[in-house]
Amino acid sequence: MSTGELAVVGLGLVVPGVRGPEGALDPAREAVPGWFRAEVALPGRGYRRLPDACKYLLAASRLAVGDAGDRFAKTERNLRAAVVAVNNTGAALLEELDHIIMRDGAEEMSPSSSPFIAMSSFASRLSMEHDITGFNLTVNSPVTAGLEALGTAARAVAAGRARAVLVGAVEEALSPAQATGPRSEAGAAVLQCEPVAGGDAGYGTCRTRGGFLDPGAAARQVAAVLGPLAGADPPGRIDAVLDDSAVGTAVARWLDGLSGGCDVVLVPSPAQAGCLVPLRRALGLFAQEHPAPTRRAVLAASAQGTLAWADLTVTPRRAGEPDARTEPKART
Repeated sequence: MSTGELAVVGLGLVVPGVRGPEGALDPAREAVPGWFRAEVALPGRGYRRLPDACKYLLAASRLAVGDAGDRFAKTERNLRAAVVAVNNTGAALLEELDHIIMRDGAEEMSPSSSPFIAMSSFASRLSMEHDITGFNLTVNSPVTAGLEALGTAARAVAAGRARAVLVGAVEEALSPAQATGPRSEAGAAVLQCEPVAGGDAGYGTCRTRGGFLDPGAAARQVAAVLGPLAGADPPGRIDAVLDDSAVGTAVARWLDGLSGGCDVVLVPSPAQAGCLVPLRRALGLFAQEHPAPTRRAVLAASAQGTLAWADLTVTPRRAGEPDARTEPKART
């Protein structure tokens, strides 16, 4: 399934060891204690007792909205929306709350964290933060959810349901009892998206497509499934987020056979992967500087067979050029 086109006008990234969107393509780093300082990223009251993942999401959204100037504030409240991708988000919190209930009883649960038993609460809190009354949606799936969130936003914009959408992916590190590998994702990426209109595409435009590759027949079906996703004219670079499952292996082999000067960047997706990395890759590609419009793509595949493809056209930007995405008066 293909979706409409979105303009990306604001970028926000909160991940360990990276200071901004320009570093989004750097290798992921482990979330060591103290890597995120909530009192700096979220000054004011009402944040201290929120779950860590919620703090990451709110901080990244502030950066994205601020990056776009005053565009979000100028959008009518009922035409603002949020689509948030999650997978492992809240798993460690649920484990902690289970222990509290079994040890002390449900009455000892924190009133500030207990609502986040529902995964939709992260998107709801984001809506409260930015006075969003259009809608908020949560997309929950391994690996592909971040790119699927872009597709959901594009369909809503095409239908006229929204004119400014915060598209985010957020993950929180699994607990030691839950994790089966050395590292799980933590942090958040948020893109402020709008309709493509008036020639102002901000950082660029994106269009997403999705598919399904049967894990039991991945090697036989991969060309028939991926061919339509990639199209007849693949972009100059494809960042592919893949694991070592039957699906990931089949996709990697198919990409290896692409011709036409396409540069394929394989990004390992570890066991228990969340959904942050693919959206982080898209954000990082938008943040790169190019002298001319440049086509890029991000492909994500899960062991369960879900596929998501995002076609990106990056707006020309050169180092040292003034930012033309907002009016000068929007900058302070």
